[in-house]
Amino acid sequence: MLKIRLQGTKNDIRWFVRLLQRDKRFDVNNVSTFFDNVGTDKYKRVYAEVSRKKKDSGKKPSNVMQVEEKCHYIGSGMVIR
Repeated sequence: MLKIRLQGTKNDIRWFVRLLQRDKRFDVNNVSTFFDNVGTDKYKRVYAEVSRKKKDSGKKPSNVMQVEEKCHYIGSGMVIR
């Protein structure tokens, strides 16, 4: 997990946080509220926790597993109860 400090205008920070949230490679876990920077009213700062999404380990989705649990296999065919 990375803890990132983002600093800029409110619009730029919102744009970048949305960009991170839409990216499928990252999980944005926590984003703080805006904090004032000393000496300026134009720029704000935000703290965010970002982690890398785990790669799919080849497991089947949960809805596929539920179908398999309800099925009974006989020979090369499949009989669904």
